[in-house]
Amino acid sequence: MTVFGIGVIIGTGLFVLTGEAAGYAGPAIALSYVVAGVACALAALCYAEFASSVPVAGSAYTFSYASLGEFVAWLIGWDLILEFTLGAATVAKGWSGYLVRSWRSWASLSRRRSTPHKRAASPTTTSRCS
Repeated sequence: MTVFGIGVIIGTGLFVLTGEAAGYAGPAIALSYVVAGVACALAALCYAEFASSVPVAGSAYTFSYASLGEFVAWLIGWDLILEFTLGAATVAKGWSGYLVRSWRSWASLSRRRSTPHKRAASPTTTSRCS
C-alpha cells in the first residue's frame, strides 16, 4: 500500500498537478508539500504503533479487524478499494493529459510535413486570351 501511495504521488502529484496548482497557489505550493509531508509522517507513526500492538503482519484491514471488529474491517476493506480506484483514476487523468498533448503536437508536426508547398505561378506560364 505504501508503494501504491508513492506511485500516485510521483505519477500525478509531482509531475502533473504541481503545475496546475502553482497557477492558483503561487509560491505557497512549497508550503503545501511541507504540510503533506508532515501528514504522511504522522500516518507512518500511526501504522508503526498499530504494527507494534498487533503481532500479525497486514494493513489497515488487519488492524481494524483486530481492534474494532469484522464489520469495521469490512468497511475499511471497501475503503481501500475506493482509495486504489481513486488513485488510479488520478494518475490516469494526469498522464492522459500528457498523452493527448503529445499526440496533438505529433499530429500538427506531421500535417506540416505532409502539406505540399504551393508554387507561385511564373509569368511565362500564364495563359493569354486572344
